[in-house]
Amino acid sequence: MENNISLSQRRIGVIINYISLILAVMAFEFIKSKTGLPAWLGFSLMGISLMALILSFAYVYGKTRIWHLAHKKSDHLDEREIQVVMNSIRISYSIFTIAVIVVVYLFAILGLGPFDVVIAATLLYLAHILPTSILAWTEKEI
Repeated sequence: MENNISLSQRRIGVIINYISLILAVMAFEFIKSKTGLPAWLGFSLMGISLMALILSFAYVYGKTRIWHLAHKKSDHLDEREIQVVMNSIRISYSIFTIAVIVVVYLFAILGLGPFDVVIAATLLYLAHILPTSILAWTEKEI
């Protein structure tokens, strides 16, 4: 299996992954809130979004094996890989902290109520995918 995907293809895959995640969460929240959106439309949007999320994850993070690089023990990485992974972790958790604060304030300001399991799962997914996304976005060769 060829795992060489160009930088631009990886970036497009990362964008698709994040857009799919946002659309799936929005569809779930619309279904939950019963805002007049027909249920079939909400479930269809959520299903299509989840399929795009899974396929883009498999393509960008699985096929390139970036996920494995970012989640390997440091004992199994060379010095350059350790530096690259640690830098992506440093950047990603700065972004993650800001993202969580924004979500918390949006929920508080908009009165959306307490977090549900979908929001918590989304934040957990985001925490795991951010370092990998930064590697996919920035590294010329994987």
